[in-house]
Amino acid sequence: MTNNSKLALAVGLAAAALALVLPNLAGGIAVLGLSLGTALNISSLVLSAAAFAVSWKQRSFLVAGLLAAAGVIYMIPGLVALASINFAVIVFPGPILGVIFGLIVFGLGVAKGIRTARAVTVAPH
Repeated sequence: MTNNSKLALAVGLAAAALALVLPNLAGGIAVLGLSLGTALNISSLVLSAAAFAVSWKQRSFLVAGLLAAAGVIYMIPGLVALASINFAVIVFPGPILGVIFGLIVFGLGVAKGIRTARAVTVAPH
């Protein structure tokens, strides 16, 4: 696989992860149902990790931005749910998992962005 095809695959995976997170923003499991909502969330996590892994030796701010955006959008419903309940009664397998998983995906995007920015560019003479 050439570098361009790896980069194209990574961009496609990150874009697909972002697309799978968007229905979560519209209402998540309450609207989509438990099985479909969970499947979309797990699929977006797997696609995010795959995009990060495929783009490991590639420089791409696009992949970094897509992953960071997916992570932030992943966290929004969980943060809204946490804001509407009393923090003294946080049930663990609930909205806090959305925030944790969103932070993981956001962290992948930030790590990719830092790695891309720090990569040394060798210019031909």
